[in-house]
Amino acid sequence: MRRHGQETMTHQISGFEILEKLGEGGMASVWKARQISLDRVVAIKILSHSTAMNADDIRRFQDEAQAAAKLKHSGIVQVYDANAENGMYYFIMEYVAGYTVGDWVRRKGTLSEQDALSIAECIAGSLGYAWERAGIIHCDIKPDNVIIDEDGTIKIADLGLARTIGAMEAAQDEATEVMGTPAYISPEQAQGDPDLDFRADIYSLGAMLYHLVTGKMMFMGSSEDEVLEKQITDTVEDPIDIEPTLSKGICWLIERMTAKDPELREGSWAAVAEDIVRVRRGLLPQGRTLPPNASTVRRSRRRTIFDYKRVGHLQKLLQVSPAAIIRTVVMTTTIGVAVALAIRLYLVQASFLQVPVDAPLPGPEVLPAPASSVSTNLITSGAHEAPTSLGVAPIGPSKAEVARAEELYAVAAAGYAQRPDDLTGAIVAFQAVARETGGMKYALMARQQVREIMALRDTSIQSVKVALRRQTDVLVADERFDDAIALVDQHRGSYTNETADMRRKMATRLKKQKQSWRTEQEQHRQKSRDSLLMGLLSNDVPLAMQVLSDMISDKAFSASAAEWGEVQTILKKVAGIDRQIMKSFIPQQGMTIDVQLTKGTRRLTVGVVQGRRVSCTQTLSGGSGAIRRVSINVADLSAREKLRRMGSDTLPEVALAKGIMAFQSRAYDHAKKYFAMTHPLLAKALLRRLNGTVNVD
Repeated sequence: MRRHGQETMTHQISGFEILEKLGEGGMASVWKARQISLDRVVAIKILSHSTAMNADDIRRFQDEAQAAAKLKHSGIVQVYDANAENGMYYFIMEYVAGYTVGDWVRRKGTLSEQDALSIAECIAGSLGYAWERAGIIHCDIKPDNVIIDEDGTIKIADLGLARTIGAMEAAQDEATEVMGTPAYISPEQAQGDPDLDFRADIYSLGAMLYHLVTGKMMFMGSSEDEVLEKQITDTVEDPIDIEPTLSKGICWLIERMTAKDPELREGSWAAVAEDIVRVRRGLLPQGRTLPPNASTVRRSRRRTIFDYKRVGHLQKLLQVSPAAIIRTVVMTTTIGVAVALAIRLYLVQASFLQVPVDAPLPGPEVLPAPASSVSTNLITSGAHEAPTSLGVAPIGPSKAEVARAEELYAVAAAGYAQRPDDLTGAIVAFQAVARETGGMKYALMARQQVREIMALRDTSIQSVKVALRRQTDVLVADERFDDAIALVDQHRGSYTNETADMRRKMATRLKKQKQSWRTEQEQHRQKSRDSLLMGLLSNDVPLAMQVLSDMISDKAFSASAAEWGEVQTILKKVAGIDRQIMKSFIPQQGMTIDVQLTKGTRRLTVGVVQGRRVSCTQTLSGGSGAIRRVSINVADLSAREKLRRMGSDTLPEVALAKGIMAFQSRAYDHAKKYFAMTHPLLAKALLRRLNGTVNVD
């Protein structure tokens, strides 16, 4: 991507450090940035006027971005993410350090035929992948959208995005939706046809080839509106008239690719790639020629007339003119054999002269007169043989090329058989075979293998994803969120790179689940602690003990289960504090003491202590010496008497019991004093409750 100097953005994008501006167009600007979380350099394409997007635009934006992000191909600039922030709609893309084909052609004026064909072959492969895998078309193929990386890799930018941007621009202009750049746009795009397919990109690639080899864009010098109209109705001069050194093969190729009617263009990207390979090897594209005036590229006489030097060389090889051969065959053989031989010889001549196979047969007046020494016996005796019997090289690849292609395919197949689990390696190997054997059956066989292995790899990748989900589900069910996150983050098994995006999203989801779970756990723990405190402060110790028992068996309290077990022991002692109070009378049996009761202080002689009741006698006043039997229990004792008989405050159960009594009596200062002396886990919670706080650690 080209640098356009240092310039800063007025808005920042969360998670990214903007480094510099790379370029700007009518609908978007491109920035180089660092993605902070992954510490990698990316390119950010920010759509202009995004605030004008309506709901349909936003939906298109999201759909196209999702489709583009699924494409993983070395010849396509990867889309990582798409988002909206602060009124901006933007794409996060792979950063490619290099230069565009547009830069190259502007610097050199024209590219060599071989360089242009190499670029076109790479583009055809990438666009074919996008169409076959996802049904995606580019809609804006042009030199500035093709980048050459530092290592020489040719990459298509904005694949799947150009259509989105074009639609937004059209919506803002309130005009018919026309997507693409006028000099390269197909007639159906120029007419605003919404039902486009890959053949629109074939036309644009043909227009781009025209520009690369001639140095001229189609209809250069006209306004954009005029160019759009001319793409539909007008024609441009033959490339060979602009650059006479071009082969006729590339001119026939460009003519077919830029046919006005999509039905007349190649029927697949594979066919385009095969035609490019044939032209690179000096052959003509396959198939019949277009009807006259069916293409945007005119057919020059320079391209259709015979090259007499070539004819003379061919005659020297054959020692006879094609017209003489045909006349002789007709006179000396049956009609069927004559036709077969005539067609065969014409194919040889057509390939040699770079004339399409269905061009009109030349008449005798076009060719030099045949040599007078020709013998018709030579013709009739060899009429049934292949052209090689007449000393002419066969059309198509040589035996050595076929043998090499067969060897390349065999090596790739053997490697796949030896390493059936290395699907990515097998795909790379067969793709290399397809590139090296273009135009032969081995290229088709290799492409078929690539399709099958890709499908198998997709299934395998999906299996890895399913396995990861199942493993994390088990860990999450066991509330082992950290283990689940580590499993996803540290996955180093099969398809680590291919599952990176999915694992990153899964880790994010797991972290959110963990946070949600922790919040729910804390709320649950808080609710349980509140129930425990309510039981204690309402002096309902049995309720508090039940709550505490449930807490100890709850996973949410597993980290502090031992400490809560100590609290449980204390509560058991608090539950028996009444019995402890009554036991304090045992050492005083037979003694006459003052006992503070709820009805006042009485002087009693302590008798038998049975459970929670003490039998006492009271000597009545008046000097009569009369004695009355009195039975007392804990409820009869005053609060002061109970506190005195509970025992030492240093015992946590005694401190807790005294604190509860003080709280019940609204003696909050005494309650604070006693609560501070009980078990630390309870002390902290009780003191916070006394201070009006319900949040307890």
